[in-house]
Amino acid sequence: MTRAVVLDLDGTLVDSAPDIARALTSALTAHGLPGIDADRVRGLLGGGAAELVRGALDAVGGDPALAGPVLAAYSSAYRAEPAAATTVHADAREALQALRDKGIRVGVCTNKRTGLSHDVLAATGLAPLVDVVVGIDAVPAGKPDPGHLAAALTALDVAPADALYVGDTGIDALTAQRAGVPYRHVSWGHPLPGVTTIDTFGALAEGLADKEFHATEQ
Repeated sequence: MTRAVVLDLDGTLVDSAPDIARALTSALTAHGLPGIDADRVRGLLGGGAAELVRGALDAVGGDPALAGPVLAAYSSAYRAEPAAATTVHADAREALQALRDKGIRVGVCTNKRTGLSHDVLAATGLAPLVDVVVGIDAVPAGKPDPGHLAAALTALDVAPADALYVGDTGIDALTAQRAGVPYRHVSWGHPLPGVTTIDTFGALAEGLADKEFHATEQ
C-alpha cells in the first residue's frame, strides 16, 4: 500500500529556473562572464548548486577554476531572493491536498539545501502540504545516492515499497531505482525513456486511489 509520496523540488514541483538564472547571471557577470537564461538553466538542474555552477561555467565558456567564487556569489544572490519568480508546476497544490486527504504523507527530497527548500515551499504556498523536507545538506551524499531518498522515507516512517518518488531528471529516476522505490516522471521534465510518465499531479493522486504501485515498477 502506498503510504507516502516523495517529490523532487526544482523542475518537478516548481519552476525555479527564472530565480536561479537571475542569481547565476549576477554571479557570472560579477566575474566578467556572460549571463545565462532560464531555458539553459532548466537543462542544468538536478545535481545541486556546485554541479549547477560547473555546468553554467561550461555553458558560457568560463574558466572551471572560477567555480568556487562563482558558487559563493551565486549562493549569496539566490539566498537573498529565492522565489520572486518561481511558479508551481501544473496542479501541484490541489494534488498534494488530495494526497493528504487520502491519508498519504508527502515529502520532498531535493539536492537544494534544506533551508532554501523551506523558503521556496513557503513562498509558493506549498509548505503546509509537505510533511518532510530532506535537502542535500541533511545527508552525507545527495541524489543519486539512494541514502538521500532513504533518509526522507525514514523521516516519513515508510518502507521503500510503500512509497512513490516523483521527479524530472535521470538523477531522480536513478535514485528511486537504487533505493527500491517506484518512480513516476513528470512529462515537463527531461525526456527519459523507459519510465512511467505523468502529465499532471492529479493523475498521480487519482491513480493511487485506483491501484497499488509496486517497487518493481519503474
